[in-house]
Amino acid sequence: MMNETKTQVALGNARQELKDTLERVKELRVKIANLRLDVAAERALNRSARAADREERKAAREAKRAERTAARIAKAEARLEALKQREFARTQKAAKKSTKGVVWSADQIAALNAERGLA
Repeated sequence: MMNETKTQVALGNARQELKDTLERVKELRVKIANLRLDVAAERALNRSARAADREERKAAREAKRAERTAARIAKAEARLEALKQREFARTQKAAKKSTKGVVWSADQIAALNAERGLA
């Protein structure tokens, strides 16, 4: 009988141990599920952070491209302005060369006015 009692106690202890183990397994499953949710949330956060970083780099590239384009346009406009000034100077010089201007002295102007009766 003593053996039987010991066996029953051992069996009861084993059952309790099994229940405790099953309870711990359930708790661990809940923890694992929560960890998986945390990992998924972390991945989503990382994805959005990477997407924001990509957008930021893209905006920086576009700004740099716009800056380079503006510099090229300004340089081209400056060259065009220099060409216009050079062309204007050249046409002025050519116009001065083509006209054979007569320089009148004060005596010549007075004589001409006297002939015409303007003086």
